[in-house]
Amino acid sequence: MNERIIRKIHGLVFPALLIILWQGVSYFGWVNPYLLPSPGDIIGAFTELLFTGEIFTHIKSSLFRLGVGMAITIGLAVPLGLFIGLFSRAQKFITPTLAFLQQIPTIAWIPVFILWLGIGEAMKIALMVYAAFFPVFINTLFGIQSVDQKLKEVAQAFSLGYQARITHVYLPSAAPHFFVGIRLGFSNCWRALVAAEIIASSKGLGYLLMEGRNLAQAELIFVSIFIIGSLGALIDYGIKYLEQRALPWHKA
Repeated sequence: MNERIIRKIHGLVFPALLIILWQGVSYFGWVNPYLLPSPGDIIGAFTELLFTGEIFTHIKSSLFRLGVGMAITIGLAVPLGLFIGLFSRAQKFITPTLAFLQQIPTIAWIPVFILWLGIGEAMKIALMVYAAFFPVFINTLFGIQSVDQKLKEVAQAFSLGYQARITHVYLPSAAPHFFVGIRLGFSNCWRALVAAEIIASSKGLGYLLMEGRNLAQAELIFVSIFIIGSLGALIDYGIKYLEQRALPWHKA
């Protein structure tokens, strides 16, 4: 049997045992179903959301916000990381401020962004961009700074122009670090989005989670958590797959 398939099967053993134990505990009434619904009840709630189509509305809303947030993040963090990586003098002026901002938890900015931007989409996007910015920026910067000196010397020996050096030397060498930053950025962005939707939203998976809490429907809360975790894992797997396709010489 394929070794990769075997590894995936091994990875499913513990979750399967956990679900069986969970179902058994629920079946014998050892836990309050109001606090911890059975897997069967959760599947039932998920099925109901599927048939009504409500779940797709929330998923689409969250994924759209995620896409916008990451697009803005990449548009800001990658050029800045590239610029500072290529011009070391700029690093002295910019990185101290960024190092200070990096230490401030994303959640600490929620009151500020609500004060500045209200509770609409702009607040959610700003929170996501802040959460995702630093992993993308730092990994892009590190990728540019860690380019092999021998490659730089070869480019200089062949008299490559500045643009050609960036295209053929710096960017390919920094690409693995860039993908690491993207994966971490998406993860941070996803978590920040859920937090923002919990606080102020009328659509999205974070809103659905809070709706379960407001209606005292524990199974709806767990459905939301399951979907949030599953989509996050799928996004991470998708980025890893793209990295393997784009950089076949690099082991992701």
